[in-house]
Amino acid sequence: MSRTTTAVLRLDGEQVWRAALESAGVTVVDSGPADIVLAGERQLPEVQQEGLWDGRIWAVADGSASPLDLLLSTPPSIAAAAGSSRWVVAPDETTRGLLDAGCADVAKRSVVLPWREPDALRPALAELLARTFPQHQALLGRDRPLKVVVAGHALHFLDGVLQDWRNDSGIELRTDHVASFARQDEAASRAHAEWADVVFCEWASPVAGFYSRHKRPGSRLVVRLHRAEVFSDWWKSIDIRAVDVVVCVSEHYARITRQTTGWPAEKVVVVPNYVDAAVLARPKLPGAEHTLGLMGAVPRRKRLDLALDVVARLRERDERFTLLVKSRPVWDVPYAWRDEEERAAYDAALHRVRTDPRLVDGVVFDAYGPDVGLWLRKIGWMLSTSDDESFHLAPAETMASGGVPVLRDWPGVETIYDPRWVTPTADAMAERISSTVAEGRFADLAATAQAEALERFDLPRVTAALTRLLVG
Repeated sequence: MSRTTTAVLRLDGEQVWRAALESAGVTVVDSGPADIVLAGERQLPEVQQEGLWDGRIWAVADGSASPLDLLLSTPPSIAAAAGSSRWVVAPDETTRGLLDAGCADVAKRSVVLPWREPDALRPALAELLARTFPQHQALLGRDRPLKVVVAGHALHFLDGVLQDWRNDSGIELRTDHVASFARQDEAASRAHAEWADVVFCEWASPVAGFYSRHKRPGSRLVVRLHRAEVFSDWWKSIDIRAVDVVVCVSEHYARITRQTTGWPAEKVVVVPNYVDAAVLARPKLPGAEHTLGLMGAVPRRKRLDLALDVVARLRERDERFTLLVKSRPVWDVPYAWRDEEERAAYDAALHRVRTDPRLVDGVVFDAYGPDVGLWLRKIGWMLSTSDDESFHLAPAETMASGGVPVLRDWPGVETIYDPRWVTPTADAMAERISSTVAEGRFADLAATAQAEALERFDLPRVTAALTRLLVG
């Protein structure tokens, strides 16, 4: 680290942590301001009440609760602090998994630091510190923090980036979390626009249109576009003359954006979605190489029917192969439930699972939820059978977890993922999976996929790329 990092300790067993932090070059201080505060379960309420370290807390689950206790409920102090913590720290994978299952905020940021094993703690802690403080060279040398406002109706795709920005002493971060894509407190947004050096609008929505019309002279405006906006009229309210950069998540959708909107090509850039390998890279459970995953089966363009084709063909050869579907059912997605064709497609898939002998014992529908890292421990292969995707994050998450993506040739897939992962038909997908497992090549292929995910999509890289855009 190029500057001194400081930490405050508020937990039992402090001497173990102090030694590990100091060996990693961190200065332990008695009180704030500090870059980190490590707080145990007993100390978390007091730390939160002080209100000094939002986004910089490392909430340490001390391991005193039994697995049965954790199965019944997350420790109250951990649950209360998770949303304002940078990391939730568990001593082992079992504790981590139980914490994930009990609290959505924990699942987004849980890590293992084995403090009961000092020799293992030191390298694990050093790696986590390096991830927590990516060196944002663009912010060095400023005489004050950069004032950044992130505005939008749904900020979950930026959760990890926002945590990193809160952790960065070179950024003073505020959020304008508006009611919907087209409704906001205009007085509050106008005040944000007057305060900010940079406004980052998540979604090219009417909210971004408002900020483009109320941009303070000398400030900077960045707009991030996903998929839905370019096929709607949302973007038409944006005064592109006031926008410095439009961020798309793939080159394919950057081309579509330029063609559809007519915006200046030089303003449209590509930064991919991120995956957080610290949360996702976990030991696989036995049998993962025989387990396929599908994350998101609604709307019907996700093509659950093709995923069923793949597993049916595999189970003709080896009944150990199974498909786990992690998705909201169609009746929990209001716009899809109102669509007769969406309902019919999902009903047909369920009927097939109940009646096809190859599928009856081979398909599991898991609950939708944020415990992706925990769920991916079971998954060796992630299917992407969609007709169309703007990015499709699930394959990247699986790669980071130590699994292998199996991608249909949807438009633009080659601009995001290496073509080696693209297999155009269900028959070819089944053949590739079956032969890889039979020949004992799964582990090597998974290692290749994980290296690619770290190179292309890992959170520190994406955060650094977006940070450079904040300052131009």
